[in-house]
Amino acid sequence: MKIKSEAGATGMDMVAGIIIFILSAAVVASMYYQIYVTTTQIKVHQYALGCITDIFEKIDLESYENVSEDKVKELIKQSGLETYFNDEKNDSRVYSYLENYKDESKVDQDLVKKITITVVYTVGENQMTLPMSKIKVKESG
Repeated sequence: MKIKSEAGATGMDMVAGIIIFILSAAVVASMYYQIYVTTTQIKVHQYALGCITDIFEKIDLESYENVSEDKVKELIKQSGLETYFNDEKNDSRVYSYLENYKDESKVDQDLVKKITITVVYTVGENQMTLPMSKIKVKESG
């Protein structure tokens, strides 16, 4: 019984070749997509991290009394963080929160502020969250 034809490739050989080609092309395309999504996540995360770090460095230059929720929002606008991360462009948001720590035994003292900036963004189908906090301590003097 002959399995292979003497004339060359049979129809079964061609079908098997096409199936192998389609499967390998799908695997390669899937790998390229995953590499693209991962690279994009890293770039977006790096951009957000850089902007938040710049904001925190500017907060370090401000006096304790000048650091307020409005000042933090102003620094966020100056950094361009809200320009890139907004709902209209790419389903992302920037949140900021300022919390005053007060010692319960000494209500009149305001010595420490905690500033938290959170960036929520979506890359591909993954929603990522980048929260960062900074503590500003009142300078004596």
